[in-house]
Amino acid sequence: LEEAGLPYKVHPINIGQGDQFKPDFLKIAPNNRIPAIVDQNPNDGGAPISLFESGAILLYLAEKTGQFIPQDLRGRQEVLQWLFWQMGGLGPMAGQNHHFSQFAPEKLP
Repeated sequence: LEEAGLPYKVHPINIGQGDQFKPDFLKIAPNNRIPAIVDQNPNDGGAPISLFESGAILLYLAEKTGQFIPQDLRGRQEVLQWLFWQMGGLGPMAGQNHHFSQFAPEKLP
């Protein structure tokens, strides 16, 4: 949002206190995970739109602003490949590493 030059307001979600399970947050992110955003001014001029999941948010912002993703076929596909790799590869693996190295009750070699 900052890089796109869009106005925004941060609403902290304290996952240690279970804020992600509160009904108001679940209306935005039914999978109870962060990040999630609400665009109060979607390009179609309609009602606010809620988005969850990093990849969906990034793609939405790229399309909304006309930034960050090429419009030509080859450039767009190259960016989408790397976006999906991040969402399905690096991101989940880094999250698992963090969980098992920091929080798992049984330490594995």
